[in-house]
Amino acid sequence: MSREADPGSGAAPPALSLAPLPEPPPWAIRARYWAVVVAWMLLISYFSTDVFSAENTNRYLDPVLRWFFPDMTNPQLRDAHTVIRKSAHFIEFLVLGLLVVWAQRAGRPMPWLARWALNAMLLVTSYAGLDEFHQSFVASRTPSFADTAVDIFGGAVGQVALYLRHLVRSRR
Repeated sequence: MSREADPGSGAAPPALSLAPLPEPPPWAIRARYWAVVVAWMLLISYFSTDVFSAENTNRYLDPVLRWFFPDMTNPQLRDAHTVIRKSAHFIEFLVLGLLVVWAQRAGRPMPWLARWALNAMLLVTSYAGLDEFHQSFVASRTPSFADTAVDIFGGAVGQVALYLRHLVRSRR
């Protein structure tokens, strides 16, 4: 006869082992963090496809803008669309820069390090250039040095924010 409790008997099941799980190796921990960075980079690349070209996003943005601002003229609509698209570039790369520092930290309780910010900016700058190069192969997209500058500025703002956060925390 089995030592397991009969489900209908009302007896408690045998106790589960509460032994701690073994720690994953350091490379596995780091790989999980960097996988998030790679996933974000792939998402940025997807945003650089025809699906998110100005012509395609006009179909979605223009009706929303017209609903919120019915008196908006066509030139104002074009300007608003440009601001939204450039803001998207800024935010994408701000997040990328933050994620790169987060991945380098990998859950360790360490303060901000200048080399993390430098590494993040190297990756942001490289990927911004690669992103615009990628767009040169997409018929409905146009590579732009201005977009690269906006991307790099977004990454830099993220690094400055992390540094300021570090300063505030270190004074406590």
